[in-house]
Amino acid sequence: MPVTRAHAVADELRRRILVGELPPGTRLRQLDVARELGVSTTPVREAFTSLAREGLIQQDAHRGVFVFAPSDDDVRERYEIRIALEPLAAGLAAKAMPDEALEQLEALLAEMKKAVTKDPGRYASDLDPRFHALIAETADRPRLAELILGLRDGAGPVSKDVQAQHAEIVEALRARAPKRASRAMKAHLEHALSQI
Repeated sequence: MPVTRAHAVADELRRRILVGELPPGTRLRQLDVARELGVSTTPVREAFTSLAREGLIQQDAHRGVFVFAPSDDDVRERYEIRIALEPLAAGLAAKAMPDEALEQLEALLAEMKKAVTKDPGRYASDLDPRFHALIAETADRPRLAELILGLRDGAGPVSKDVQAQHAEIVEALRARAPKRASRAMKAHLEHALSQI
């Protein structure tokens, strides 16, 4: 599927938000973003809509568009919902994941291992979301994947412990062990929530 300008704008803004270049509360002006990224205002407007659905920004008719500043309760709620949904997706993915997707996941895990210490910003804004998205998308349940992807708002803490948890999830998927994959994903998300 080709990447549209709106997707490219959303990806760049998402990256900036997740690595902290655009901290919570930052006001985003459509015209300024369009000029900076060299696009018209239409893809910026579409990107804003997409990021608002993901919960990364808030759109207010009177105040404009702002980077979302989640409360502790917001973060806890997102993780509680993810803890309910992502283990289900991991268990289903263990049965349905094509070999090609498993190879992609293993390659991604290798990239993540390097990024843990060398590029934690990329780990949080790009690699960790791709890891979880790939598992959700291969669960063969499109609505479940859509719900999970809508809850993604960046990674939790970046550490070697988290990387070991990701490796455990991949091992369970490789072994085609649904219960083990589900348990590993649940433990990973519970750990992330406890660290935040």
